[in-house]
Amino acid sequence: MSPRRFAVVAGAAGAATAVVLTFPLILHLRSRVLEDGSYDVYQFLWNIWWVRESLLVLHTNPFRTTYLFYPEGVPLLFHTFSFSLGVASLPLQAALGLVAAHNLLVLAAPAATVLAVGLLAREVTGDHWAALVAGLAAALTPSAVWFLPVLYLDCGYLIALLLWSWLLLQRRRRPLDVALAIALLAFLVFASQEYAIMALAVLVLDTLCRLVAPRTSRLGPPWRGGTLAFWSLTAVGLAALAWIAHQEPASPPAPLQMLVGSGYVAGLVAPPWLAPPARAFWAVLYLGTAPLLLAVVGLVCALPRVRFWALATVLLALMALGPRLHVHYPLVQMRLPEAGFPSTGPPGPYALALEVVPLLRFFRAPYRWVVGTGIALAVVAALGVAALRARVTHPRARLALTVAVLVFVIGAGVLDARGLRARLVASTVPPAYDELRNDQAPAAVLELPSGLVAGTFAAFSSLYMYYQTFHRKFLLEGTVARLPPGRQRVTERTPGDLGDLPYVKYVVVHRDLLATAYPPGTEQLDRFAPLLARDGELIRREGPIEIYRLRSFRPEAVRSSSP
Repeated sequence: MSPRRFAVVAGAAGAATAVVLTFPLILHLRSRVLEDGSYDVYQFLWNIWWVRESLLVLHTNPFRTTYLFYPEGVPLLFHTFSFSLGVASLPLQAALGLVAAHNLLVLAAPAATVLAVGLLAREVTGDHWAALVAGLAAALTPSAVWFLPVLYLDCGYLIALLLWSWLLLQRRRRPLDVALAIALLAFLVFASQEYAIMALAVLVLDTLCRLVAPRTSRLGPPWRGGTLAFWSLTAVGLAALAWIAHQEPASPPAPLQMLVGSGYVAGLVAPPWLAPPARAFWAVLYLGTAPLLLAVVGLVCALPRVRFWALATVLLALMALGPRLHVHYPLVQMRLPEAGFPSTGPPGPYALALEVVPLLRFFRAPYRWVVGTGIALAVVAALGVAALRARVTHPRARLALTVAVLVFVIGAGVLDARGLRARLVASTVPPAYDELRNDQAPAAVLELPSGLVAGTFAAFSSLYMYYQTFHRKFLLEGTVARLPPGRQRVTERTPGDLGDLPYVKYVVVHRDLLATAYPPGTEQLDRFAPLLARDGELIRREGPIEIYRLRSFRPEAVRSSSP
């Protein structure tokens, strides 16, 4: 099978996988979205909207906004912005609208995963059917299915594409391949910084193995000129980004958050359908029944060729365990403990990496390294399948083996990911927001309740960000991954503060959300109630939504009509 034909076959298989995994999303591209209870989908709808709004409407820097945390605004360079995916969505937004553009990016993720991991595995194994097995296995892992609604996390295919381009660079030794690898790295950095670090970690390991143990690793010696060019350009680019970020530094999350977001060994290897985790979320750690079993085949049947990818899989899996290694998760509830995180377990590679790569301190969820682990494991599995196919000489027997493996991978993937896909919900903006949209004057809006949905990490501000794409008024807060010091969230404001905020024209109260808010969110509204009765005028009540216009609003206090 030629490379072009393989790409067509893998792309078609990926497209079918995407439609099945997300069905019936394909029938509701403009009216529904996948929502997993975290409200993250609304944040990413805002992200790609802001790319278009900043570049094509406001003609301003997309990496800073005052639409959120008005009037100071926030930098977005190291926010989970997925800027490059937003740029890719621009023609889709122009043709189909915001929601449909977002949904097409979601649909593209499984298809691109099958294709990208397939290309990587084909480059490693030379066996197109084993490569297709790897692509399907990677697209059907629990993490791949759970992360579907989150653009920042469903783009693991970019890791595979970068690794594939690196192997091309080393094999073909052409300057064009250096340019391709740098371009893919840049796209990945601006799509997901965490995934960029994972990919760079594998490339560092690859470079070291080529320099120190080219025969043992079966990678061969490096193309020194291309390798030097790639790492030189990468160092310059990352240094430039670090300098830019230093101009307006953000605050890293609390160390406890990183510990709470760390994986555990049992989660990586215990099937959720056999040993359900204490919380359904932790099923995302499982590396997959088919990849694990086929990887064992690879270790037995193709050990010399599998060494590098097995080593990469182990190191990436250890990174997913976070600073402290645990066999079982030490907290049944995913909450920051008042007494501190249990100081059990030996330190792992992540603890060392924190000292070497300070940027890691800004990421609060080491468990996400399972995405990189899954890609490396899929390559190990592909090597196992290729070894099995090579041992079967009769064409019909080889065909039967290939079909059996494909059926096993698909069936096991469906079993592993059962019940993990996000539900389909309506993307309609409440009609009450027509009141704000029809007011053309610039102003800020206070949305209540604020804070998190009780029992989850879902922020109401993510939902309000999506509504902002409709009414285009400034918000006093937002869901931003890494905030600079000094930004005040709405839950930190007291009723007396509003008198000092003359740019706030509207207060929107969501009575239906109060039942799901933590006590501080409901108590805050109780404190604001006398202020609304005194200085606010109820101008619209539609269903559970009330909109108040404040008499304290001063148009001249609004800095500008464009952020």
